[in-house]
Amino acid sequence: MQSINKIVFLASILCLLSLPFIGLANAQDQVEIPSWEVGWETNMDGVYELELSGQEDIMDSIEFFVANERMVDLNLEISIEWDESDIPIELEYDESISVAASDNQTFSIEISDVTGYAFERSPTQSMTLLLSAQEVALEQAIATQEIDAELAVPSVFELAIESQSKNEILYAGSSVEYTIMVTNNGNGKDVIKMPESSVKSCPSVTIEGLDAMKDIELVNSSTKEYDIRITASSSQPERMCEITISIKSAGNGQIVSTIFQVEVVSNSANDDDRVIPNDDEPSDDSETQLTETNTLNFLGIYEIILIVFFAMSFRWHKRC
Repeated sequence: MQSINKIVFLASILCLLSLPFIGLANAQDQVEIPSWEVGWETNMDGVYELELSGQEDIMDSIEFFVANERMVDLNLEISIEWDESDIPIELEYDESISVAASDNQTFSIEISDVTGYAFERSPTQSMTLLLSAQEVALEQAIATQEIDAELAVPSVFELAIESQSKNEILYAGSSVEYTIMVTNNGNGKDVIKMPESSVKSCPSVTIEGLDAMKDIELVNSSTKEYDIRITASSSQPERMCEITISIKSAGNGQIVSTIFQVEVVSNSANDDDRVIPNDDEPSDDSETQLTETNTLNFLGIYEIILIVFFAMSFRWHKRC
């Protein structure tokens, strides 16, 4: 019986000794500092595609939020890094922010580029943006949270077309070839659509060979050449013809053209260097014949004079 009393006595003492520790633990739970959180306000599920301003410049913005559940203000230092150091895209954001107690605020990151970088990078190659939010108190770093996002440049399309002469002369009733070069200056694949031609001032000139470039796919930074044939009918008079060749980009629907001039020359121009005899002017042969004829005529008259002279001399001797 005495041993049981001892056990009860010892248990009571232990309980009394543990009460201060239990009170301390409860006090710590009451003074625990509530958490804060940083996250994306903009939907960043998957890969976020940046927007273009105009035809070449990147101009976009994304947002992040900071939720402060504390009873005091929260001060954060914000820093952002790309996964590559050579990305020329510029970022503009607040490097130091403050969030009021029990508040949730949203902040913007302005993204821009005016160098045409979107044309140099593939839209399928994403870029990782890492945002770090570091809590600062009394100029001391306390805690850091990080969020990241996958960004990509948008698909941009730009087809260019040029023409090149083969230095041939287009005569009426004949044809010449020209070379058409199409270049894809975009950052992805594009397809040539609606190749068309128009001829100004020369209704009897036609263009052939444009169908060869229809629906042709070009990868970025590539050029393809096509030969077209320009034909002038025999009834086409000499004239300077203005020819336009145009194509349409399947990517952005824009139409680009190349304009060049072709001079149609008459077939008679081939004979310009030949000397055409004039009926009013005798040729060398006729001059020779005329000289011979005149010589013959001159000898005939001389002989007649001699005959008359001898006849008169003979008659004079006879009288004597």
